[in-house]
Amino acid sequence: MRSPILLASLPLALSQGICALTPCSAVHVLLLRGTNEPYPGLQKPIAEAICKDWDCTWASVEYQAVFNDYCDSVEGGVVNALKAVTEYATRCPGSKIVLSGFSQGGQVVGDLLGGGGGEFKSQNCVQETNEGIAPETFPGDHIAAALVWGSPRHVANQTYNLLVGARMQSGFPREGAQLESLNRWSARYRDYCNADDPACSQGSSWDAHENYGLKYAEDAAQFVRFKACQ
Repeated sequence: MRSPILLASLPLALSQGICALTPCSAVHVLLLRGTNEPYPGLQKPIAEAICKDWDCTWASVEYQAVFNDYCDSVEGGVVNALKAVTEYATRCPGSKIVLSGFSQGGQVVGDLLGGGGGEFKSQNCVQETNEGIAPETFPGDHIAAALVWGSPRHVANQTYNLLVGARMQSGFPREGAQLESLNRWSARYRDYCNADDPACSQGSSWDAHENYGLKYAEDAAQFVRFKACQ
């Protein structure tokens, strides 16, 4: 396993000659952290499990991940995630990319793939719409797998849902064209939702929201390896 990197803005004074790009890996995991988390957040065990014992690197996509200005935060996350995927796929055309997003980061991943936007009454904001990227064209064709954990836009009874919360609905479920667009990714997508998670199933236990990385990292790693090796 190679060392993790952070996708961050660099001072203009630094040149590419000083800050050389990391070599391409067979699999590259991009993490989208949850609200107010430090990098890399609670998904570190997931990234480490995925990257154990093979040619794999992981990085955090930089975005605000704040509760205040929530809609702007998600919009920025989608823009930065698309940029990260596009840049890596362009530089490393033989590599496979894995997306993993927790909480707000899970919404970002879903919005990137399925399209996003709409009114969030709990945050008192309106998110601008964006179209989802297609799985069969660049850069979507470089994404081998996508994982979301405790997403605020979780939808009940989808084929890619896992855990007891699979049959439960979030407070702002994806619907209509956005859900149809996301479902193009069903074969490469996993949505993890605990039954009592406040974000994805309108539950009451923040422990349920925050324990995914400790409990299900190996399950995610097995799924990613299967998809990456297809």
